[in-house]
Amino acid sequence: MKKRKLKKGPIIILVSTILAIILAIVFINLYRYYTSTEYKLGKVGYNEKEIGELIKLDKKIINYALNDKYDKYLISLTRQKYFIWSNYDIYISYIKSKYKDTQVDFENVVATVNTKANHEAYSNTVVTDMDKGYSILVNKHYSLPDKYAPDDIVKMSNLYAYANNSIRKDVYDAFKEMSKAAKDENITLIVNSSYRTYETQKRIYDEYEDKKGKAYADSVAARPNFSEHQTGLALDIFTPGAGMNNFESTEAFKWLSNNCYKYGFILRYPKDKEDLTGYKYESWHYRYVGKDLAKKVFDSKLTFDEYYAYYLDK
Repeated sequence: MKKRKLKKGPIIILVSTILAIILAIVFINLYRYYTSTEYKLGKVGYNEKEIGELIKLDKKIINYALNDKYDKYLISLTRQKYFIWSNYDIYISYIKSKYKDTQVDFENVVATVNTKANHEAYSNTVVTDMDKGYSILVNKHYSLPDKYAPDDIVKMSNLYAYANNSIRKDVYDAFKEMSKAAKDENITLIVNSSYRTYETQKRIYDEYEDKKGKAYADSVAARPNFSEHQTGLALDIFTPGAGMNNFESTEAFKWLSNNCYKYGFILRYPKDKEDLTGYKYESWHYRYVGKDLAKKVFDSKLTFDEYYAYYLDK
C-alpha cells in the first residue's frame, strides 16, 4: 500500500495558531506586569517586601506612593497600629523637626501627632464636639464652650465625698455603685474634688499663676474652659488617710486600677504618659466615660487622648 502523505497546510495553520495563542498570552502577561501597581511601585524604588505591604493598604496611600518619589518614612509609619493617613504630612513635619540626628521613634511620632501633643499647650485649640456626650475630649488642645456649665449637677453626700462636692447625676450614681463594690472588699473610696464651675477653675488657675507663674500653673492646673472638672465628669478619688503623695501605694488605688472601668471610669492621666496627656501622673484623677467605652479604653491600654484620636474623632 502507498503511504498517505500528510498535507502541510493544516499543520502549518495549527502550529501558527498555537504560536499566536502563546505569543498573545505572553504579551498579555507582559502588559499586565508592566502596567501593574507592583511594577510601578518597584520603578519608584520600593523593594519587594515594601510593595507587598503597600498593596494591602488604602488606595489613597498607594496612589501617593505611585505619584511621588520614594518616601523612606512611608512604610515605617503605615506599620504603626494607630497610623492615621490624614495626619501623614504632619507626621513628616514632626519627624523632620524632632529627629534631625537621631533614630526615629515612629510609634511615638504617631502617638504625639494624633494627640496634637506636637503643638504647644493652648495653641491651635478647637472647641470639643459636645455631641459626643460622655466621650467628649477636654484637654490643653480641646476646650469646652466658653463658660460651659452642665445642667444636671447634684450635691454629693458626705458618705461619698468631703464637704461641698457636687457632680453630674449619672456620674454620682456610677460612683455610688463603685463605692459600694469597693466597700464589699473593705476598700473605702472618698471624693476630694469633683465639679468645678468656670469661675472656680479660673480662681484656682490664677492663684497658681500669681504665686509661681504661668508655666507652673499650666503644669499643675487646667485653664478655665479646658478643665475636665468643669465638664462634671471628673472625680479626684482618695481613701481616708491618703493624699496625692501616697495614694498610689494604697489598696484603694490597686482596686481602682483593676475595677474602675467596670463602673464607667478611667484613669485619666497615667504614669509615663505626660507628653501625650499634657499633665503629670495623677493616680487619683478619674474620668467618667460610661461602662462600654471605659472597657474599650481599659483594654486598649491607651490614654484617652490616643483612643479618642483613633477611634472617636471621625
